[in-house]
Amino acid sequence: MAMKLALFVSIMVAALAVPISGAQRMGHLIEIHGTVYCPGNSNTNASGTNKGIFPVAEIHVVCDGKAIEYAYTDAGGGFLFTIDYQRYTIPKILKTCKLVVIAALTRCPKPSPSAGHLESNLKYMGDFTVGGDLKISSIVPVGFHVVPNAFAIKA
Repeated sequence: MAMKLALFVSIMVAALAVPISGAQRMGHLIEIHGTVYCPGNSNTNASGTNKGIFPVAEIHVVCDGKAIEYAYTDAGGGFLFTIDYQRYTIPKILKTCKLVVIAALTRCPKPSPSAGHLESNLKYMGDFTVGGDLKISSIVPVGFHVVPNAFAIKA
């Protein structure tokens, strides 16, 4: 009887442990991450060779003209978006999405354009696994470039 009780308790503990600790870790996430740099005389490239970062700038993931996520860059110009792969697949993101920085370029050091916004297409960098059960796909900007202010995001 003690053996059956021990087996039952072990099964119950294991059954409860999965929803509590592992449910959110299982699956597949897509991370879009990088750094936004201020534009100089020319377009800003992905490696950020131009001067200055773009801190506390609003940035959107825009797919088919509609913003699906938004965040703000940190003090170092960095950003991170996490997207559930069930909603958007990697091929769909690469084909239909881009990053759009919604902030006044005048906040950057001169010489910067006074009008427009920054945009970047995206590229896939690869996958890595965390804890054996969470697959994370890494996507980064190709390089931000200045676009005239003719852009409107759909609601």
